[in-house]
Amino acid sequence: MAIALTACKPVEQPDPTKTETVTVPATDPAVTESQAAQERTFQDSAGRDVILPVRLTHMVPSGPLAQIVLFTAAPDLIGAVAHPVTETQLKLLGEGLGDLPSVGQLYGKGDGFNLEAALMANTQVIVDIGEAKDSIKEDLDEITEQINLPTVFIEATFASMPRAFRDLGVLIGNSERTDLLAAYCDQWLALSEKARDTIPESERVSVYWAMGEAGLNTNAVGSFHSELLEYVPVINVADVEAANRGGGSEVSMEQIIGWQPDYILVDAANLADEMQNDPAWSSLPAVKEGRVIVVPSAPYGFLANPPSVNRYAGLAWLGPLFYPQVYGGDVKGQVAEFYSLFYGVELDDASLDAILEGRFD
Repeated sequence: MAIALTACKPVEQPDPTKTETVTVPATDPAVTESQAAQERTFQDSAGRDVILPVRLTHMVPSGPLAQIVLFTAAPDLIGAVAHPVTETQLKLLGEGLGDLPSVGQLYGKGDGFNLEAALMANTQVIVDIGEAKDSIKEDLDEITEQINLPTVFIEATFASMPRAFRDLGVLIGNSERTDLLAAYCDQWLALSEKARDTIPESERVSVYWAMGEAGLNTNAVGSFHSELLEYVPVINVADVEAANRGGGSEVSMEQIIGWQPDYILVDAANLADEMQNDPAWSSLPAVKEGRVIVVPSAPYGFLANPPSVNRYAGLAWLGPLFYPQVYGGDVKGQVAEFYSLFYGVELDDASLDAILEGRFD
């Protein structure tokens, strides 16, 4: 899959840490020694050795997934955002994010990654975080060749998130915070493994994840966006061809009725309300008996929007909700802990309730 770039002419990247410019012959040994003292080598998840400044102050994410991980790991070092931050996100994460320039994203839908905007943001390194694309080495090398700007890739699936945070600690040269985040993820992965080992298939909750305006789109079994459900673990009834994109796979009402899920997870509170008055939806026992659950989405979706570290909030939410015997039953407390540690937000009761009801704005 090729990356989407908004091209510009190669430009020498300014070093935001320098306060003055000194002209010295390039062959002078002092220049070489001085430059070496300001640089270091970082090996990324693609096996690329990348030359970076010793001290990073301006990192730019490659897209929304990378943006969330960078924000949680080193909020003061983000020099740009992938897309403008919403008003709801600003209320929770702080107004400062609204002042950052937007650069777009390398992969997925949209206008592509704006190389010129990245340069204008005094970027020292572009950080791509997420799944390893087959062409990841070539893609990132292409950017570096075009604008003489370092690029690194850090792999971050749900299971590898602890390592991703530890790699980020090495990248930024400070692992104090990233080690805490990695330890949190390790703890919840251990609980997930315990749940998968001790809860037999016959006792697992089955769910249908209703997406789109009519609820007839879903993230099917095996898709990257449905990955969290396997870790809770629940049975995703949508065992159809997976569409690895945000819109998900299309299904029919007849299929959903045939699947008879124990619970229905709904992306929007208004869709949950509409289901109660829709004859087809209300024929399902899950709807008739009130087993429709709105997926929280502030500041980011709990299940996959985007499929980044925000999914650990989803595990802290669904795990205690469905399997308190493994995860404990304090849903509110677990979610509040995630917000405090990862987002730096101390939620009051009213805000926490609104988030969990999918009605925070």
